[in-house]
Amino acid sequence: MTTTGFLIFLLVLVRMTGLFFLAPVFAHASIPAQVKAWFAFAATLVVYPIVSQIAVPVSVPGDVWEFALVIARELLVGLVVGYAALLVFAAAQYAGELIDTQIGFGMANLVDPSYGAQVTVIGQIHFLVATMVYLAVNGHHFLVGALVRSYNMVPMGQAALTPDLFRLIVMRFSELFKIAVRMALPAVACLLITEMALGVLARAVPQMNVLMVGFPLKIGVGLAILVLAAPGFVSYVHTVVGRLQEAIVMILGAMGR
Repeated sequence: MTTTGFLIFLLVLVRMTGLFFLAPVFAHASIPAQVKAWFAFAATLVVYPIVSQIAVPVSVPGDVWEFALVIARELLVGLVVGYAALLVFAAAQYAGELIDTQIGFGMANLVDPSYGAQVTVIGQIHFLVATMVYLAVNGHHFLVGALVRSYNMVPMGQAALTPDLFRLIVMRFSELFKIAVRMALPAVACLLITEMALGVLARAVPQMNVLMVGFPLKIGVGLAILVLAAPGFVSYVHTVVGRLQEAIVMILGAMGR
């Protein structure tokens, strides 16, 4: 392997490492760091022959600082692709937290090993369901393929933090809340109607202890709606994962300007 070939291989490995550091499933905390490193190296061995044919030829950096800048730019591309995919799972988890607040599960938290933070019960269920849908539609394969195709839009060492990139990231954050509200809307709407019915019942029958009746009723209604809305939730997650390709293309296009 020539010096230029080794440099291309190293830069591909760096971009792939950035993806494996943040991408869903790949970056799960239960996977040891050594295994992630070997996965990134194995993926680089597979995609290197393809990338070497489509990548713009790169010159050997003249000094250490120039080389460090090239490494940082390549790492940034992988991190951005992984982060864009991670926002979908954050939206699903946030939707579950909205539902938990209405049901009354907000105080029952679990420790999420993937983030090392506390999450609610329904939020964790939504996260796991979104992960299964993501794997079922081969979303992890798509991310690796997107990283390979990214060399057509973001040549090696040419990634940049542009105003369009920040604008698209902010748009992804705003879409995160829209997606979360749509995922949680059926359960939250039904629970709101239940709350209103309990309020009317409390006024009509003052002798009844609405608090004692309300807690199990809201739990029952909330869980029933979650079961009934499960096919729609899975279908919507499938749609959101499908739209992820367009979002990543737009973000990569902004980085390559």
